[in-house]
Amino acid sequence: MPVIRAKPEVRFSIGHKIFASLFLTCAVLVLLMLSGLRLTLGQGFERYQTLARQAPAPQQARLAQEFMSEQMRSTTLIGVVALALSTLTAAALSAHLKRPILRLLHGTQKLAGGDYKARISVSESDELGQLAQRFNHLAHTLERGNESRKQWIADVSHELRTPLAVLRAEVEALQDGVRPANPEAFELLHGQVMALTALTEDLFQLARADLGQLNYKMRELDLWRLLTEVSEPFQSRYQKAGLELTVVRESSRLEALVRGDADRLRQLLSNLLENSLRYTDAPGKVELRCRESASHWTIRLEDSAPGVAPEMLDKLFDRFFRVESSRSKKLGGAGLGLSICRAIAEAHEGQLQAGNSSLGGLRVDLTIPRYSR
Repeated sequence: MPVIRAKPEVRFSIGHKIFASLFLTCAVLVLLMLSGLRLTLGQGFERYQTLARQAPAPQQARLAQEFMSEQMRSTTLIGVVALALSTLTAAALSAHLKRPILRLLHGTQKLAGGDYKARISVSESDELGQLAQRFNHLAHTLERGNESRKQWIADVSHELRTPLAVLRAEVEALQDGVRPANPEAFELLHGQVMALTALTEDLFQLARADLGQLNYKMRELDLWRLLTEVSEPFQSRYQKAGLELTVVRESSRLEALVRGDADRLRQLLSNLLENSLRYTDAPGKVELRCRESASHWTIRLEDSAPGVAPEMLDKLFDRFFRVESSRSKKLGGAGLGLSICRAIAEAHEGQLQAGNSSLGGLRVDLTIPRYSR
């Protein structure tokens, strides 16, 4: 993974370099012209004066004409030499300015051709150097996006393959008479169909979120009241699973006002509570806290063991990511729930972050901007 370096300090901008190139070229031309004219004009004029004093009056006009002709030839020669040297100077300077532009051009051609590993060496500290760094950052982003797309297709294919394989095997067993057509067989088929339905619905939700097509009905709502409504039905389920669910309000305000979509936020909170119910070992404990900061409301969910390795915390919200250790029980889903939660949080101008819980398990913080009437 390439390192994106900080923005370099611009000592000499491209405008300064172009100005310096033009100035240097003109200066070379003028200095050569002046030096040559001073030399040839001085020598020629002294020789003309000497010959004019010695020559009779009728020949002085011819000498003056010859002097002028000689000066014209000398001036022309000096101009040609000065122009040639100035051209060489301009060519060297333009080649110096052209090199980074050509590197950018070749890199752009590679990138347009699908070579997302194309990178440009950065040696300048001017605007072209900054442009080269932006190009490298763009190429790195496109490379990651291309890899994510390929991984996305592979993961979707893998997730669809398992329930489809089970369905096919069960249907073929029913057709061949190996398995009797009893309620148990149909219950198994129904379970696989429901798993496929849930997976395709999650995929559809994520696809719409990527396209910005998820409908959000934003309005003023009380986040604490919504949290209470969502957590109440989970109490009995948590008790049956041997878990203690505690909901705490850490604010003196009567209302935790935010601007959001109640249904989407309810979906987000339900997913978080479902994950803790699914992965927390019994006997265990889950805490939900609603706290206030200067500009945000934060809902913090913490559960007891098992925890998540620190190096895996940043990947929890990646699509199809599932921890393949203590928290990956057979009850685990397709690994899309937290990705959908993150999309909902971002649509509310909020954040969803994971960390290690003080209870020994996972901590998830949902942060949403406060709303003032």
